[in-house]
Amino acid sequence: MSRALLLALLALAGALPARALEASAAKVDITPDLKTEKVWLAGFGAKGRRPTGVHDPLYARVVLLREGNKTVALVGLDLLGFYLNDTRALRARWEKSDPSRRLFVHATHTHSGPDTLGLWGPAVGRSGINRAYMDRIEGRIVEALALLEAQLRPVTAAGGHGTLDPRGLCRDLRDPVVIDPNLAVLRLNGADGKAVATIVNWSCHPEVIGRENMLITADYPGPLCARIEEKTGGQCLFLNGVIGGLMSPDAKAENFYETARIGAAVADAALALKTAPGGRGLAYRFENVMVPVENSRYLLFLYALTAGHTLHAADGAPLAAWRAWPLSLRHLLFGLSASRRPFIETEVSVLDVGPARLLGMPAEVFPELAIGGYDGKYSFGQPRVTPDVARDLKDSPKGPYLRDLIKAPVPMIVGLANDELGYLVPEYDFKVRTSKSLLPRWPGHYEETNSIGRSATAILTSAAARLLKEPRP
Repeated sequence: MSRALLLALLALAGALPARALEASAAKVDITPDLKTEKVWLAGFGAKGRRPTGVHDPLYARVVLLREGNKTVALVGLDLLGFYLNDTRALRARWEKSDPSRRLFVHATHTHSGPDTLGLWGPAVGRSGINRAYMDRIEGRIVEALALLEAQLRPVTAAGGHGTLDPRGLCRDLRDPVVIDPNLAVLRLNGADGKAVATIVNWSCHPEVIGRENMLITADYPGPLCARIEEKTGGQCLFLNGVIGGLMSPDAKAENFYETARIGAAVADAALALKTAPGGRGLAYRFENVMVPVENSRYLLFLYALTAGHTLHAADGAPLAAWRAWPLSLRHLLFGLSASRRPFIETEVSVLDVGPARLLGMPAEVFPELAIGGYDGKYSFGQPRVTPDVARDLKDSPKGPYLRDLIKAPVPMIVGLANDELGYLVPEYDFKVRTSKSLLPRWPGHYEETNSIGRSATAILTSAAARLLKEPRP
């Protein structure tokens, strides 16, 4: 064989993909059985609501991906949130010490699903978590993953990224008005051209249905996914994005006609997006980070955090769960200095699939942190600011912002990924009273009272920046 021919063959071999991306997808019903499972609806107020029925089912939607010796499962839950310890318990049941397996869990944040965070029970301060129900959810997901491993088949990954005018769909309830219009889609099609799964990333709270509702519902993500599944024949996985700020549905009324309207509008826009293949295959990486518990309310009810997190001392040593009670009592009586406040561990993650790159953030991220928009570029006709907020904007952060750091054809920012720490508020805009209850609330600043604390913003966004700068493994 001539040297020229040998070099040509080697070059051709190098140009061919060494490994094919494989995928399978399914959904499993995780609706609580109200006859046998006592649950409380989460998402509004300081205590839960007893559901009287089910309007539409809740699902765990699962997309399993494999390329060579790497396997990644994406799990989307029609739940308000899923804590890190629950994510790790699910990982332990599925990964089983297999270093090739990775699990990425996301909650859509529906406000009409069962309490899975321990914050909306029968009375203020009492958990509404039904542990048997949580175990059933995890068991059904593990069963689905086992079945999906036997159903993996070669797919092509094609993605698209654009904007969707939010007017009539989503609005911002807090100054400055910044609404993230980004819409991203990743399509996984089999060799026969038929859809295996469609992954949609868009940003808005699933709270079309308000606090007076007593029916279990997935809110607008339910009809969104149902429409895409009807149109494509494959499964749909909806990944909610940057919903802090507060991104709330621009609904005409709190009814199920509006959940269907908004869900269908986003689904149709996603189906209409042009997609193209590309990217460099499958890769997943994450960084564990320690975040101090600074929110005074969280310090008063530390035991609620232990439902989903391990407390740590400042030196990183884990604290027994019972230590939450004396720490809360000390904070109530004397206050906890910064050196005595506990930390919790969370994680930031990055997943590459074909042309898409997913940044997983364990919180409800403010759109400003993702896209900027302090100049009114993303106000979409709403008044940008009040005079008081306009004065504060001189301290607003300059770019690059999180989406600028995602160097991929199809950038996705996924909130409530693998954990839930509440709102991630820009530091310049973080305002709370010094009282232990954080009351009276600073006008227009609800989100701070439901945030782990001011320091979390810099800690988590810095971790995201580090991950996004790393070369792909």
